[in-house]
Amino acid sequence: MQTLDLNTVLIKRIKSRDTTALDYLYENYSEALFGIILRTLRNQEAAEETLHDVFIKIWDQIDKYDPSKGTLFTWMYRIARNQAIDTLRSKNFKAFEKSNDIDGYVDIFDSSDLGKEDYIGLADVLSKIGEMCKKLIQLNFFMGYSHAEISKNEDMPLGSVKTKLRSCLKNIRTQLSKDFG
Repeated sequence: MQTLDLNTVLIKRIKSRDTTALDYLYENYSEALFGIILRTLRNQEAAEETLHDVFIKIWDQIDKYDPSKGTLFTWMYRIARNQAIDTLRSKNFKAFEKSNDIDGYVDIFDSSDLGKEDYIGLADVLSKIGEMCKKLIQLNFFMGYSHAEISKNEDMPLGSVKTKLRSCLKNIRTQLSKDFG
């Protein structure tokens, strides 16, 4: 009498596109794989998205699994680890990590926890400088992009980026000096 290994049954069912087998796999392995991904990325939201990508990859690449090279979990572990590393190296993740919306910084100054003497009216100033200035300042100061990177990403001549940023900063200085001059 031959006994079937649970992993063998799972693999056969996933290969035959049985979604309940994938659900079982997710329920039993997602926590462990999520832990691997989270340790690599150190970002909850990005780790959740990456975990989703990992299970899609498992579903799409189940035919590549070779039991002679290791267990099903080891194979899934490698996929999760590699996907997390790919995510970590991706341009979008780097931008996401650098990115802090400028409004988040404005809220710091608008907080009711601060006394009136600490409020400098930054929200007011930023509302007067225009969307282009907000975007350039956010890219340069809050997201850490260089002038050359902004030029390339925004399809704007390098000289224009520098001139506009200088003009935006001058505008902010002027607005603030009206309040504190």
